[in-house]
Amino acid sequence: MKLAPRLLGWTAATAVLALVAMSYLDPHLMLDLADRLWSCF
Repeated sequence: MKLAPRLLGWTAATAVLALVAMSYLDPHLMLDLADRLWSCF
């Protein structure tokens, strides 16, 4: 049955997206990203 690998893949993808979304809650990360963007101009 191929349900287990597909379920594992979706679970891993959801976990990665959740970690990325949680990292945007860190104000230091947002300040660093804004500084990097501003330094391009």
